[in-house]
Amino acid sequence: MLSVFAGCAFHADPDPKEVMSRVRVGMTKDDVVDRLGPPDDNWGPVYSECSEYGFGKTNADRYAIYFNNQRRVIYSEHAACNLNRSRALGTR
Repeated sequence: MLSVFAGCAFHADPDPKEVMSRVRVGMTKDDVVDRLGPPDDNWGPVYSECSEYGFGKTNADRYAIYFNNQRRVIYSEHAACNLNRSRALGTR
């Protein structure tokens, strides 16, 4: 007996490092959303915004992308958004 499973695909979770490698310093926030989709969370006022993307089954593997007041990427890291990093970057 021959069985055909049309439309079934088995996808592994995306590789966070590969996904985040699409982000470059200087990109606009709109560019980031176009490449990665909407963030899981945003933090901070407009002049020092940070967006978080979560990976893994529970989205616990967090990556932060920091933006300046022109909404351009100034830094990204494998961590959740945090006030100390924002201060170190001079956005606060």
